[in-house]
Amino acid sequence: MESELYYSNNQVHDNIYFHNIRYMTDIIFHKSSKYIEDDIDYYASDTRDKHGAVKPSKNIKSYSLDSFNFDNQSELPSLFYPFPKHSLDRIYLGISFPLYANNWGAEFLRYLMYIIKKDGAVIFPVYAERQGVEKNYWSRSILEVAFQSRQKWWGMSNIWAENDGVMSMRIGKKGPKVRNSTFTYFIDKKLPALFDTNDKDLIESEISNQVENMRLSAVIEKIILDHHGRNKKVHLGVISDSALLGMELSCSDYMNIKNVEVYSDNRVDSPMYREYLPKSIPSDYKQILTDINNFDLNKLHNVILIDEKYFDEKMSAELIDKSLSALTEDGFIILVNRHIDNDYKSKHHSHTVGTQLKEGYDIPHYSDLIFKELQEENENRATAVQVIHKKDNV
Repeated sequence: MESELYYSNNQVHDNIYFHNIRYMTDIIFHKSSKYIEDDIDYYASDTRDKHGAVKPSKNIKSYSLDSFNFDNQSELPSLFYPFPKHSLDRIYLGISFPLYANNWGAEFLRYLMYIIKKDGAVIFPVYAERQGVEKNYWSRSILEVAFQSRQKWWGMSNIWAENDGVMSMRIGKKGPKVRNSTFTYFIDKKLPALFDTNDKDLIESEISNQVENMRLSAVIEKIILDHHGRNKKVHLGVISDSALLGMELSCSDYMNIKNVEVYSDNRVDSPMYREYLPKSIPSDYKQILTDINNFDLNKLHNVILIDEKYFDEKMSAELIDKSLSALTEDGFIILVNRHIDNDYKSKHHSHTVGTQLKEGYDIPHYSDLIFKELQEENENRATAVQVIHKKDNV
């Protein structure tokens, strides 16, 4: 069944600079403007692509994840610009673009398959199997399991290995499976409705929420897989005012999450975001609106996620102490968006890829710029995600 993906009312979108893009052929997505040269060179360099298999056209247009510019005639618009169905020849994902191999990432790729032409392609980096698992990025085997189909009448695979580290994906005979993810409602329903209202502040807020949700859900998933594995039953508690993060984690096909309980006193956003949650998910999801200053945690949690961004120092310290007491013996706390230090014995994971940080080990990355950023994160640990095991702090 074909999704309702993206923007049916073109007349409304004329009001937000919906320009004719029939001459556009190749576009590329970046994490931000600082990575443009690095991203394009990865595909355009003769060193990597001697036969021009994936070399982009000279007039390739750049779009950015952190842009809120929706004028397609300007420089560096948002990659959430409302592209019409089957309007683009080739979409390149830059090596800086954080495309994770989880449900959110799969739904994003499915959306890209909707906006390329029927003979178009999505071209993006893939990692060797071990490196892909290490960073929760796509490898060839994970990609083929999720998306492989046969192309039209000639039976050829729709996934091609173009050169070392690059694969392309085309529209097959059978459309990709719709995965459970908050991104589906966002791209199918919410963003088109926001474009209809032309409320720029709300558009920026919703996009920012989804971008953070994309990164954090993948990083948390990676950490849980590292510490509990794929098969262990996970009883997850989330202490956060973010309405999306717990929902996205409850959708995961890659962890054995049995239930998710989100503790929040955000009585405004939480009810509104219920519509983001798919109707059928593999876990039991519960939103608990409570007084964060005085509430009881379920004693069955073996993972508790605390988003410190939403709490002051005193409250954060109390929540860590309360969570440690409530955890099962094999449980652990995940601290994200940290703003206070603590003396608990802990491990640190990258806030970019979720990989555990180890002294003397440099996490490999195709992007030289991000490689250096990962080195800096490993050295100072200020932005790292902290994992505190109960068994190490009793």
